[in-house]
Amino acid sequence: MDLSALNEPDTLPALISDKLSGTAIDYREKYQIITASKKTAIRHHAAGVLLLLSYGKTTAGGAPEFFFQLIKRSQSVSQAGDISCPGGMLHHLADGILSRLLTAVWDKEMFRQNGDEETGSLIRLFLTNALRESWEEIGLKPWNVRFLGALPCYSLLLFSRTIFPLVAVTKKPFRFSLSSEVESVVEIPLRLFFEEANYANLEIDAPQNSGKEVYRKNFPCLVVQDAAGSKIILWGATFFIITNFLSLIFGDSLPETSSARTIKKSLNIDYLFGKHK
Repeated sequence: MDLSALNEPDTLPALISDKLSGTAIDYREKYQIITASKKTAIRHHAAGVLLLLSYGKTTAGGAPEFFFQLIKRSQSVSQAGDISCPGGMLHHLADGILSRLLTAVWDKEMFRQNGDEETGSLIRLFLTNALRESWEEIGLKPWNVRFLGALPCYSLLLFSRTIFPLVAVTKKPFRFSLSSEVESVVEIPLRLFFEEANYANLEIDAPQNSGKEVYRKNFPCLVVQDAAGSKIILWGATFFIITNFLSLIFGDSLPETSSARTIKKSLNIDYLFGKHK
C-alpha cells in the first residue's frame, strides 16, 4: 500500500477517519462482561486511552511528520517504565456525567461506528474518560483534539483490565504539564513502525499476582531511541494497539515482527502494584 499519506497533514487524518468508520469494534460486548464481573469475586476494570497523533517536528528534530505522543510511566505507579497511551481507569459516575454534558456539544454522527446507539454511547463515554485522564496526565486540553475513531478493545494478561482505545490527532502543539504518574512524554514517528530493523523479541520474566510464581513469555516489540539517545522498548498492550491500528489503516504494509534479536527483561513485584501499594 502507498505510504505517502504518512507525511500528509490533511490526507492522513481523513484516511484514518474513513478507515475506522468501517471498523467493527467490540465495546458493547466487552463492557457487558465488565459490568457482569461486578457480581463476582474477581472484578474486571475498564480503562479508556487515547492513541494520540501529532504532526510537526519531534523533539529530536528533522522534517515535520506524524508521530505518536505516548507517555513513560513513573516509578510511583504500576507498570513503571512502560511506554503507554495517555489515559486511565474509567470513573463511572464522573465520566458518565461529563459524557452526557458533552453529548450536547459533540455531533452524534461522529460516534456511529457500529451503527447502533449503545456502541455510540460507549464510544462517547470512553472518549470522555480518555480525554479527562490525558488532561490530568499531560495537560492535553480536550478542545485541542480531533477525534478520528475507535479501535477494538485489548484485555491485559497480567491485570484484570480491558483497554478501550480511541484515536485522535492534536490540532496544534501544546505545552506538557506532567502529573506524578508520568515520567516523560515519548514521541515515536509512525515511519519507524515500517522499518523491519526496529523490531525484536522481548523475553519477559514477571511475578504472578501472588508474587511467588514467575510468568515467562515472549512478546514482539519495537526498539528505537528517544531524543536523548536512550533506548525505548515498546511492547505489550501499547505495541499491540499501535500495530493493530496501523494494520487497519495501511493493510499488510507493516514488516514481520518476528526477529532473531532477543531482549530480556525481568519485572519485580512493584511492576504489578507500584511502589506506593
